[in-house]
Amino acid sequence: MTILFKKKLFLTEDANEFIEGYLDYIRDVNPEDIYEGLTDKQILKNKFIFKIYQLENLDSLNVKWVISNNKVSVKANFWNSKSVTLGSINLSQGFRNVSEQDSYPTLKISGGEYKKVVTNEFGEDTIKTYFEPYQLTLELHKADSTVYKSQKIDTLYHSAFKTESSLVKTAKLLMSFFAVFGLVLGLGFMFAGFFLTGLMVIIAFFGVNSYTLLISGSRLTPQHQTIN
Repeated sequence: MTILFKKKLFLTEDANEFIEGYLDYIRDVNPEDIYEGLTDKQILKNKFIFKIYQLENLDSLNVKWVISNNKVSVKANFWNSKSVTLGSINLSQGFRNVSEQDSYPTLKISGGEYKKVVTNEFGEDTIKTYFEPYQLTLELHKADSTVYKSQKIDTLYHSAFKTESSLVKTAKLLMSFFAVFGLVLGLGFMFAGFFLTGLMVIIAFFGVNSYTLLISGSRLTPQHQTIN
């Protein structure tokens, strides 16, 4: 992954709040990214770890930039969050040249909460938690065809499904459609004299999709009851 451009951002007032929201999101979807998935005991066991940050990357962000008044404003969002302007850099000829190439932006984070191995007066290693101001760096990378396609697919996916519940609803609608379609098609084969073929179609389409819907419904029922 070739870096064509790299520059630290002048952060906006919204940046810290956005990063904290992103941290909450990562705790839910990928807690292994927090402190690299290590507990305090694991950090102490690895004597070579003297300092470890709570967040090492912003891989789940969708990053965009906008040029206005000789400045490059950098915006980002994750999953179904709103797009927030996190910072800006002065527009330079170097950025213009790189942005005109086939490239894509990412944000690199430094600072924030971190844990450090500290030896106390008794010679015992303990974990202390500290905090440094956040710093974000805009990077423009040379577009790799595979990465570029995956980013496009990811963007389309998030545009189509604003929330996880909408994805589940769409999946259930599709399963219901295929279940009914399989039942009608299977009965059609049976009436046409192809009983075994019709039975196999009904099992494959109607049976499997109906069973999946029943299982998903039974697993969701306790959650709905708890919420109500």
